[in-house]
Amino acid sequence: MNFSLVFINNYVILLATLIGMPVLLYLLRLVALNAGLVDVPNARKIHAKPVPLIGGLALFIMASLLLYFTNAVNEFSFYLIIATGLVVMVGLLDDIYQLSAFWRFLVQITASLIIIYFAKVQLNTFGLLLIPGWEMNLGLLAIPVTVFGVVGVINALNMADGIDGLAAMTFCLPVIVIIGMNGQSAMSLWLLFVVICVGVFIIFNKTIKYKIFLGDNGSLLLGFILAWLLVYFSQGETAIFKPVTALYLVALPIYDTIFVMLRRILKGKSPFKPDNTHLHHLFLAQGWSQTKVLLMIVVCQAALILLGVVFLNMGLAEYYQFYLFVLMSIIYYFLVKKSWKTVNHLKGAQ
Repeated sequence: MNFSLVFINNYVILLATLIGMPVLLYLLRLVALNAGLVDVPNARKIHAKPVPLIGGLALFIMASLLLYFTNAVNEFSFYLIIATGLVVMVGLLDDIYQLSAFWRFLVQITASLIIIYFAKVQLNTFGLLLIPGWEMNLGLLAIPVTVFGVVGVINALNMADGIDGLAAMTFCLPVIVIIGMNGQSAMSLWLLFVVICVGVFIIFNKTIKYKIFLGDNGSLLLGFILAWLLVYFSQGETAIFKPVTALYLVALPIYDTIFVMLRRILKGKSPFKPDNTHLHHLFLAQGWSQTKVLLMIVVCQAALILLGVVFLNMGLAEYYQFYLFVLMSIIYYFLVKKSWKTVNHLKGAQ
């Protein structure tokens, strides 16, 4: 996609986005401060002052408006926005009232079913994932597997929301790749402007005076949209990459989520109970600054995404790609486990 040509042809939308998103963030920030919709520091968090939790709400409003003005409304995108609104609403309630995992999962499942039944989008096949010549069609398992996969990606991105800009960048990198693969279309144009909005959020997120957080409403929004883009662009007539490629586009957050949940389970804890064992916590425990941690994780994620894109363009057999993905997840698990042991040993020795 020729981005400069896209911006020239849509300069009014670009200007409105670059003005509208900061203004909306500023106004919603004031509302959140007055309403007490803020993230209060505690032992598990690394910020020192209460921070407004309206990043997701602002992104939802802008994404909805941009969908209309970029003429990207189709059956899928229409119901995607409708379902996303439901997810954002429960995210806001979670930010305010700290909902249980049950209610969060219930709404995520309901929102996913809206898209499955009304937009007719779901995972129907994993492709030649396991052995040559055998396509892994899901049949009757299509709906439950789709819901499970979407909820998994949502919460993988939600768990990545631990340092400034991380969840936003975890969303932006694969979406930029999807835009590039999809070429010039109304959908690509919409996604491009959504990424710009996320970029504006990151600027606010990294400031001190006007700092804001995504909140659960924001991390759930980004995770939900990303998950459904992976489904939509890996299936049927709209497919632009293989289902296994989708795994590489979100490889690092998936690895991190699996490691953290396994570690909690092995310690007899709930896999959904928050703690300080994510990858970004590991780097922070080693004395790295937030900026260095963000850069390192972004580089690692970009490398895994690039690997998936290279495999796709090479035409490497899907089952080879999948088994390599699994092998790398095992290597990741043991490397991170060993690193945590080293960190804890050094802390104990001090």
